[in-house]
Amino acid sequence: MLKSLFCFLCITGFLYAGNVTLSETQVNFGDTDVGASTEQTILITNNGQSAVRIVYNPPLENAFQVQYDASSINPGEQIPITITFNPQQNIVYTDFLIIRLSSADENLICRLTGNGRMPNTYYAASFNKWGADLKLALHNIIKGHTTYSYSKLWDILSDTDEDPANPNNVILLYTGWSESKSNHGGGVSNWNREHVWAKSHGDFGTSAPAGTDVHHIRPADVSVNSTRGNLDFDNGGSLYTDGDGPTECRYDNDSWEPRDAVKGDVARMMYYMAVRYEADQTSYDLELVENIPSTGSTFGKESTLYAWQQADPVDDWERRRNDRIYNNWQHNRNPFIDYPQFIERLPSLSGKTATYANPAFVTPADSIVMRPAVPSDTRSFKLNLANSGGGTLHLQSMSLSDSHFSISAQQLTLAAESDSAVTLTFSGDATQGTYRADLQITSDDPEHAVLDIPVAVTVKTISAIRQMPSAIRSFSLGRNYPNPFNPQTVIPYSLRKSARVQLDIVDVQGRLVRQMIGGVQPPGRHRFVFDASGLPSGIYYYTLRANNRVVQTRKMILLK
Repeated sequence: MLKSLFCFLCITGFLYAGNVTLSETQVNFGDTDVGASTEQTILITNNGQSAVRIVYNPPLENAFQVQYDASSINPGEQIPITITFNPQQNIVYTDFLIIRLSSADENLICRLTGNGRMPNTYYAASFNKWGADLKLALHNIIKGHTTYSYSKLWDILSDTDEDPANPNNVILLYTGWSESKSNHGGGVSNWNREHVWAKSHGDFGTSAPAGTDVHHIRPADVSVNSTRGNLDFDNGGSLYTDGDGPTECRYDNDSWEPRDAVKGDVARMMYYMAVRYEADQTSYDLELVENIPSTGSTFGKESTLYAWQQADPVDDWERRRNDRIYNNWQHNRNPFIDYPQFIERLPSLSGKTATYANPAFVTPADSIVMRPAVPSDTRSFKLNLANSGGGTLHLQSMSLSDSHFSISAQQLTLAAESDSAVTLTFSGDATQGTYRADLQITSDDPEHAVLDIPVAVTVKTISAIRQMPSAIRSFSLGRNYPNPFNPQTVIPYSLRKSARVQLDIVDVQGRLVRQMIGGVQPPGRHRFVFDASGLPSGIYYYTLRANNRVVQTRKMILLK
């Protein structure tokens, strides 16, 4: 599976923030088209007696994005967390949303899963495949195409490489020149049929299938084609100027560098050839290599081609050509034009080190602060750990540097894309003061071989703990949920003492659109149910007044 990057929320309590819960511990998005997105919302609820603050650390590049609109959660309040799933590959995604609680007994974890699916069935067999398995799947999809004679290529190229600005011309690959379709042949000012994967790198000549495969055969100026010859692809060399004009290409004794505008085109054609032509159907097995000059049925330079396809993304010209080959002629496609992201799952073509089968250690804490304790008291902390990678993770050792702390397990094995928990315990024989230790975890995750997490707990007398100031205001207004809403939403609020309450709702122009009177209400948690029927979509603000004093104003969105 894709080695996903975890995301986490950090929730810090002003006092002990116990009983903070998630409405879901697993969220499954099911199937979503690659490039599309879906959303789900979960709720985080503060059932404790103290307010908590939220500090959000966004995930890095990931299919899962997390969004919320709050800076704190008051007692009895619920905050919606919106999770968006936006897959870029047709694979199974797994990630972990982790919520860290400071001065608490545990952290919280929610497992996120979803399937990226191609919006068509042509590549269905490639779903969730990697490396050699993906290469074989793509090979089986695109092999067996309709073949043509070498002489027929004049007609085919006149269609596939037609100049969009002039239907009587074709565009030449290496130079970008527009030439008459009829101006083909062997003269120095003619265009001819260029084998991008040179014929001698496989010895297939002009015979089908590779010698007439239009996915890698392009119109090219005869003399430019001759200069390129069978050179490998790489950067550098002398700028080549043809007798017909400048070309923007470079070359030396072992490599050819095409103009910038088609470097990605060249790379994607080479990727197609390396996947399409395996030894199961032909006497040649085409492979990309890093060394140049290459020999036999190999071609270089792998790392350069990877850089080119990154720098020159697929454009409408390539897509049109791919469609014409599929619809009008060969009836197969170049997968790397349709989905260039395939290359990231094919280390044999990209030259990149395969990491999809590696473990990926996910820990939610860069530090752990347990609840304050009294002398001779014991504290425990449940630490959730996860493996978001595609291979088994071995936590080979877990130890604490201070004897006042212990851990429930010294080793732990986590299967791919799974989570588990260990318990940290602070002994009850301590006197007043702050006690600290380092939790050291060693693992076989190549990126987190050794992890050090500071752990701390403060021991105070009961009177000192009781004197800690409360963070709860006399009156507090919560976030409405759901938000956005249509047509109803719940607006929660809390009273620390009896008060006469009123809720004013205004539009973005500051005009009062609704006033809700609650009368005198006792201490505790309350709520207004706001029905926006009859109001237009837009942004509204709601303000709580308690005993004629403004408590707080918040924003909500009505979507119809």
